[in-house]
Amino acid sequence: MSTATKINVLDGLERSVTITVPKQGYKSTFDKYLLAYKSKAKFDGFRSGKVPDRLILGKYRNQIHKDSINDLVETNLQKVLSENNLKTASPPKLSIDSEPTFENDFVFTVKFEVIPSFEIEDLSKMDIEEFEVNINDSDIDEVINNIQRQHMKWENTKEKAVTGNKVIIDYDALVENNKFEGSSQKDFTLIIDDAVKGDDATVGLFNQFYTAIKGETAGIKKDFIYKLPENFPDKNIAGKEAKYSISIKSVHKGIIPKIDDDFFSKFGLKGCDEKEFRKNILKHMEQELEQRINSHKTASINNALVEKNKFEIPKYMIESEKQSIVNQYEGMMKKIDDSTKLELERVAEKRAKLNLIYMKIAEQIKISISEKDVYQFISKKYPAESEVMIEKIKKDEKYLNQVKNQILENDIINHIKEKCKLNKIKKSFSEVMN
Repeated sequence: MSTATKINVLDGLERSVTITVPKQGYKSTFDKYLLAYKSKAKFDGFRSGKVPDRLILGKYRNQIHKDSINDLVETNLQKVLSENNLKTASPPKLSIDSEPTFENDFVFTVKFEVIPSFEIEDLSKMDIEEFEVNINDSDIDEVINNIQRQHMKWENTKEKAVTGNKVIIDYDALVENNKFEGSSQKDFTLIIDDAVKGDDATVGLFNQFYTAIKGETAGIKKDFIYKLPENFPDKNIAGKEAKYSISIKSVHKGIIPKIDDDFFSKFGLKGCDEKEFRKNILKHMEQELEQRINSHKTASINNALVEKNKFEIPKYMIESEKQSIVNQYEGMMKKIDDSTKLELERVAEKRAKLNLIYMKIAEQIKISISEKDVYQFISKKYPAESEVMIEKIKKDEKYLNQVKNQILENDIINHIKEKCKLNKIKKSFSEVMN
């Protein structure tokens, strides 16, 4: 009597497979494991392989039964998946409908999600942005100016605070006479009128600090009212007025270092002249620009792939990606509010979809990454660290797979670049880098 199979289509990409294994199939599998245990078991008074079945069964029957079930489930499920071209996107969930015995058939059901069936849209019809940038002297001047500012020396001043000064303050804030998370800090350092990246609340608060501090000197205390934005993370106080009290502890004036041999030596360029220094700066700018242009191009490709290809995404893959991102956020001690949670879900869905698209393209163009490819990739991209990285790869299979995935992604992106339409967009160096 042969194995009977029933495949059911459930919601979305979820499937269930019910498999009936005849009792004869269970008995033959059970006997196979009984023989295996018999050949290894050690009992006093019996030679290896000569222990009576009754003694083996008395001690190992339950384990032989479990091993037989696991074998039958794995063997029969893999056979059904292969014969029906079903690729699982989630771990199978097993439920036993009828426990097997020598008298009863073994019936079990497995539920899982499947990889969706879809075709990649014509890559030649994809429009991808590619930045076209020329680095000029003013760009080099600006970069050198930024480097000078990074190496600035700060001196205490009794003068009034102005744009560019570093100021150290203490502050406290109350909303309806109550403190809130982040409402007070000691020795808070800021540079007046520096551009700040962050949410509306952060940017708005910094601007209020700048306004309150400018024109004041060390030792001054001031109060101001700041209306918290409606999208403030703490919904209990969003949109309400916060009363801030600040104490200016010190004001510092920045001393810009001169472009001379001492300055060049900070970068290992002792003895060079300004012309040589500018050449060195230009070389680094070109490297960073190339990375930024390639990153933008890759992002543009990924966005186009997600937008053009429409198919259902397995829920399990989305949840796995979401959990991975949440773990990263928690590892950085970042708070996940409602708006952040929605953004994480959107990113997780995009990542899961891209993974499926990349898998499909890799399958179509038959990309296969060997360990030799990994070693060559590392030697070329990370020459200074290649020996250490290769040794790590030999010991850590997870790390090896991470590098393989990086190479695979690079190969797929390069394949797409060759196929799609590139739209050149002229940009300045600062526009691309900032």
